[in-house]
Amino acid sequence: MWSALEGFSTIAIVVGVGYLLARTRAVGRTAGRTLGDVAYFVGQPALVLVAVAEADLDRLLGAHVIAFGIACVGTGLAFALAARRFLGATRAEATIGYLTTSYVNAGNLGIPIAAYVLGDAAWAAPAMLLQVLVLQPTAVAMLETTPTGRGHSVLRSFLTHPLVLGGAIGLAVNLSGWEPPSLIWSPMGLLADLGIPTMLLAFGMSFHWSPLPSLRRLTPMTVAAILVKVLVVPAVALGVGLLLGLSGAPLKAAVVLAALPTAQIVFVHAMRYRTSTSLVQATTLWSTLLCVPVILAASTLLH
Repeated sequence: MWSALEGFSTIAIVVGVGYLLARTRAVGRTAGRTLGDVAYFVGQPALVLVAVAEADLDRLLGAHVIAFGIACVGTGLAFALAARRFLGATRAEATIGYLTTSYVNAGNLGIPIAAYVLGDAAWAAPAMLLQVLVLQPTAVAMLETTPTGRGHSVLRSFLTHPLVLGGAIGLAVNLSGWEPPSLIWSPMGLLADLGIPTMLLAFGMSFHWSPLPSLRRLTPMTVAAILVKVLVVPAVALGVGLLLGLSGAPLKAAVVLAALPTAQIVFVHAMRYRTSTSLVQATTLWSTLLCVPVILAASTLLH
């Protein structure tokens, strides 16, 4: 229990530090965007490279990965299509909505929760790899074709994106079995360590410069995103898992991983492409708070 609570408290403390930095004017108004750019171009690609290079790829196999993937990707796509059709969202807003409802915090929250609830932190590896190698780069490639992107084609954006390159290099290192010398790997690890702190600090700063609206003033799209992320995604994972004949630990893993809250990296994308930052703020905050009873309920009922 302590490891899971430690994951939540770590996030809260670092986000709080970011908020205080902005609140006390210790940093300027542009500091959050600068930190977001550092995370986007340096920290996150290095983090993805190191994580994929050192991951146990055998954990990618299994029906629980299929259930998790269908729940996240399928539900996220359905939300994006509904947002475009019924809520008047632009393509960029719908793509951010897709990331917001499908991209889970499998790193600094998923690892301790997997260790406590599932009994093995390695259960979080499939979620991390599926997201960094498939979900995130394809969404970013779509964002690059929007007015706030660089106007490149989806294919070119996918092949030249820092996160895709980091994942591809990490996968090549993993499959080749090559152990990079410490002269290369130590600096890469240091850069990877920038990824999570810079994201969390930037996220905290945003609450001062762009405070959240009250619950009564949340847009219909934001309310829908919160409900989808907290309730629908884990429910779909449960349904798909049962259809695939899962039970025991694999079924619990699929549901618990799908119930993880929205990852802070989505906010970095929202800042980068100047769209839907309030949607991501609200969904990340409320899904982090509300995922606790959902995960505890899943752990109890699927014991």
